[in-house]
Amino acid sequence: MSAANATTPPVLIVGAGPAGLVAALALVQNDIPVRVVEKLPAFHTASRGSGVHSRSLEVYHFLGLTEDIRHAIKPLISMRAYKLPEGTEATRTWKILETVEPTPDRPITNASGAAIGQFVLEGVFRDHLAKHGVQVELATELVSFEQDADGVTATLKHAPGTDQESTETFRAAYVIGADGGKGVTRRQIGATFEGVTKDEDGHVWADVSVENLSDEYWHIWSEPERFTVSMRPTYGEGRFHVGIVGANWDPADLMDQTKFVKFIHENTGRRELKFSNFSSMTYWKPKMRMVNKFYSGRAFLVGDAAHVHSPTGGQGLNTSIQDSFNLAWKIALVYKDLAKPELLSSFEAERLPVVTLMLATTSGLYNRFVATKDAAAPPDPKDKSRFLEWRNNALSMMDINYRWSPIVLDARGNGDDLDALKAKAYEGYPGEDVHAGDRAPGAPALIDAEGNATWLHDIYKPALHTILVFSPKTDETDGQVNAVVDTVKALPKGTYQVVILARHGVPKARSGAVAYHDSKGYAFGAYRVEEGKLTVVAVRPDAYVGAFLYDAHDLQVYFSRIFRST
Repeated sequence: MSAANATTPPVLIVGAGPAGLVAALALVQNDIPVRVVEKLPAFHTASRGSGVHSRSLEVYHFLGLTEDIRHAIKPLISMRAYKLPEGTEATRTWKILETVEPTPDRPITNASGAAIGQFVLEGVFRDHLAKHGVQVELATELVSFEQDADGVTATLKHAPGTDQESTETFRAAYVIGADGGKGVTRRQIGATFEGVTKDEDGHVWADVSVENLSDEYWHIWSEPERFTVSMRPTYGEGRFHVGIVGANWDPADLMDQTKFVKFIHENTGRRELKFSNFSSMTYWKPKMRMVNKFYSGRAFLVGDAAHVHSPTGGQGLNTSIQDSFNLAWKIALVYKDLAKPELLSSFEAERLPVVTLMLATTSGLYNRFVATKDAAAPPDPKDKSRFLEWRNNALSMMDINYRWSPIVLDARGNGDDLDALKAKAYEGYPGEDVHAGDRAPGAPALIDAEGNATWLHDIYKPALHTILVFSPKTDETDGQVNAVVDTVKALPKGTYQVVILARHGVPKARSGAVAYHDSKGYAFGAYRVEEGKLTVVAVRPDAYVGAFLYDAHDLQVYFSRIFRST
């Protein structure tokens, strides 16, 4: 449990995968006590969920994880396919995903690396949680819970051999279910898991040492409309994440190591490959499902507890941590009684349309997990993706937006057709002006009065609203900026920061605000600020634009949607 506020009921987080751990990290950085339980008796060692997209790298940066992630991340190596039946002649070399080069408004991307084993990533998360006094409790399972107006009473079961009694009744402020598709939390809140399971297919994956295979490529053998064998280098010399993907047949019996190796030898032609030191084996059927609701009362679903899908597009883990990052700051404000409980409903309102469209996209890509008979044919111009080659700009997750959200406010208007706005939740509006509900762009080359440089992505914080005041050079500027600063000062202490930006030098200093010269014009450009017009942008703790405004009055209106009183 976090030591920050150990005398009050913590938030109970069920499941210590990426979604649960990111929820815990974001909450403790908001000074909210947490307890993280995991029913497994030990941390897993599988490399699944290795894809890292640009938006996730931003989230890790905001949580202070950048240095550790940078040391653990692996480069995006090329895939190489081989001709069957011999399996040695390379037929094609390519990247599964397009690299996204950094720009001033998108300074953190997957251009230099795009893979990190899930077990390694979870280790980074746990190490940082430990700095806040939080340890994951293994072999501790949620059995059931009951809610009332003031909290949640949970029944926990401890595995034999632990230091605690076998059953525990525990009082929590909220429950975050990150316990996967088979978890208890979803069933407890009565959420249905709607969608399909590909019963005709099956996957077997293993982390294993492979001799006589180069680690310079991600190796692929595929028999059209029957199977794909994938071998991706992981951590340690000669270590690979090896998968057998069945199309229209189920390789469940290949969970036996001998049969697993025999299948690969016989179907790839690569009998010289030697397999040893299996550290994990996993079997599963592809599922494309999501819940009909993301919360009930004080219980919330994140990650695989809310949505499961094929690994195509690498969206699963990345979507899961963004669920948690969206939810955490809202729970924090309500927990502290600074916001009304109604704020929590925006979690479902924002995430449900995004996940719906993401699931549709990845389900479409699943059909390209195994080669088809016409795999060599040029891709459809309307869909540039093909066999194990995902060419969809939405996969970077940088254009996900919440323009329809009930808590965002844009003085220019976001449009009244909510269905039309939700239809663009996942693919967004690339190249268009930034609106309330969009990801908050970054900008480097911000210079303070002492000549020190910083960038917006170092300014945004997961426990603060950041109010960006774009200050023009007009006679009215002083009064307008003062009105904004005075409005913000009425907010609860410790929930905000004010940043004043100017094009032509460092703007006038004001109490309670920091000032920077936008020396290269990147910030004014990224937010498309009109010349000579005061512009105020409220960036939420999850680094999304909450409001795009032109005066102090509208800023007050926005914050009335967030806080109890402003």
